[in-house]
Amino acid sequence: MQTSTKLTLKLGIPQIITWGSGFYLPAILAVPISKELGIPTGTFFWAFTISLLVSGLIGPRIGKAIDRLGGRRVLPVGNLAFALGLSMLALSTEPVLLFVAWIFMGIGSAMGNYDSAFATAVSFLGTEANRVIAGITVFAGFSSTISWPLTSLLNDNFSWQTAVWFWVLMHLLVAMPIHLSIPRVERKVVADATGPIRKIIKNRFRFDPLLVVFALMFALEGFIVSSVNSTLPFMLGELGADAQLAIFAAAILGPSQVAARLLLVGLDRYLTPMRVAALSILVHPAGVILLLVFGANAILPFVILHGIGVGLNPFIRGSLPLLFFGSESYGQRQGYVMMLSKIVSALSPTLLTLMLLANPQMAITATMSMGTAAMALLILLAFMRRARKQTSVLVKPAD
Repeated sequence: MQTSTKLTLKLGIPQIITWGSGFYLPAILAVPISKELGIPTGTFFWAFTISLLVSGLIGPRIGKAIDRLGGRRVLPVGNLAFALGLSMLALSTEPVLLFVAWIFMGIGSAMGNYDSAFATAVSFLGTEANRVIAGITVFAGFSSTISWPLTSLLNDNFSWQTAVWFWVLMHLLVAMPIHLSIPRVERKVVADATGPIRKIIKNRFRFDPLLVVFALMFALEGFIVSSVNSTLPFMLGELGADAQLAIFAAAILGPSQVAARLLLVGLDRYLTPMRVAALSILVHPAGVILLLVFGANAILPFVILHGIGVGLNPFIRGSLPLLFFGSESYGQRQGYVMMLSKIVSALSPTLLTLMLLANPQMAITATMSMGTAAMALLILLAFMRRARKQTSVLVKPAD
């Protein structure tokens, strides 16, 4: 088995567990946990929101740790943080412990989800890590498909505590041993991180316009992905779908994501990161246009197009920074790039819900406008990259 294939398996399989026990857990357990604790379901989701904010804020530190120590020393700690947070959740009898539990799960998420896995892949393969990054997203795409039925089964036949303890065991007995099997890696000096890019790294990425554009573009996409995914059945109902159509349409979101990621892996030789980024960003606005023109008749095409964009989004957030900056200090830089996106993603479901309640057409048009703005920023990135390449050539000393 090739090294890249082994690495894809070792980084991809635990993604099913980290996403299933974190981001996708509230969809099944928010209501039963809230009822038992005697709190509004909204309070539970505020605790969940705080975990997402924590994950975003500590991202640069986690990325820097992976750059220095490698994924083998960081990812298993994320499993321990997840296990601790989930254990506290299972033992919760009051809101305070619930909030503390989700804070630890936010730490575990920062150490175990996409960006940390991507950084680990880059630490091994450098600028050749795109195929592994695509493979990781394929595994993560199955997370909701696997975790929702499992969590529901355990909750329905036993209790929500049993479901939570199950995920604790999955972290300790499956994900952590797999992460511990990742080989150690030495820090590499990457030759292509020169000229202006090396100045960015030395300045800790703080004030570089290129990184600002990246952060804004991913924040706009983060709003669309997080808010639409989490409110999809409700949103479709507000847009004119009956209950049966809304549920069926929401159910095809997952397969659309996975299909896009499998296609990405199969056609990786022909799809450059910039082409994938353009496709990923444009399909949501295209779907909204269909909705605005054809109304409820276009709901299924809209969901399929949106699912394709969602499926490709994790790949572009891992591959585009790698293309523009190279692999040196990838983890730390990725933390800074994705920080704003994670904060926006944490708040976006509530914001879109309020917009949908006020005016569904305005809400969906707003997401289309965000997608259009993200595409404009992608075009700007292409021009900035070309200008920096020309500048780097001009300042290169003669032999």
